[in-house]
Amino acid sequence: MKTTRIPALLVSLILSSILMLSSCEKDDNTPEVNEDGLTRDVTDLVPQEILDEMEDLGLPIYGGIDPPNIEGRFVASPFILLASNRQSDIPGYQFQDYYVTFKEQDDRELTIMMDYENGSEMGNGLGSFIVGDGNRFSVFVEVISENNGETASVVNVISGEISETGIKDFYYANFMLDNKGNPSNYWIEEGEGRVAFDSDGFSERL
Repeated sequence: MKTTRIPALLVSLILSSILMLSSCEKDDNTPEVNEDGLTRDVTDLVPQEILDEMEDLGLPIYGGIDPPNIEGRFVASPFILLASNRQSDIPGYQFQDYYVTFKEQDDRELTIMMDYENGSEMGNGLGSFIVGDGNRFSVFVEVISENNGETASVVNVISGEISETGIKDFYYANFMLDNKGNPSNYWIEEGEGRVAFDSDGFSERL
């Protein structure tokens, strides 16, 4: 029986090629995006009809997988209601100043942590998703609100253009995702929400 010997150099080259291919596969973890530049994490969180409603009310959404680094603390003031799909809301109403802190941005997973304060309302350590390109970005975060033992799932979205001294054209949306049946009629209806913005066009870095 004839035995075929493979030269050691050829074996080494074959093994090196296999290892390189394996390494490339492991490193290729770039998130996929849809035609609007939104990741699966974002579209799983926010239904398309709510995304469309936000944009109809004036919220810009900046898609992409190369967002800028936005870590820092910022304040939106004067914080004004731009538009709402709730009849009781009056555009032009001024809310209390909105403070937001972004931290622990992960450009590979497109995630970021967020804290906020808006009057007596606040949230800390909220896991969020970030998309964007160039200096423009959009951050999406699910907030679980509670009142008298009842909970509801709300999505907040912040969009803008980052600079060294703050965020230009800061926009904010707050929409109901799931009011858990709303047994006490405390929560707004699913799909309802509003868009607010920093009316002087710039949110300072603190």
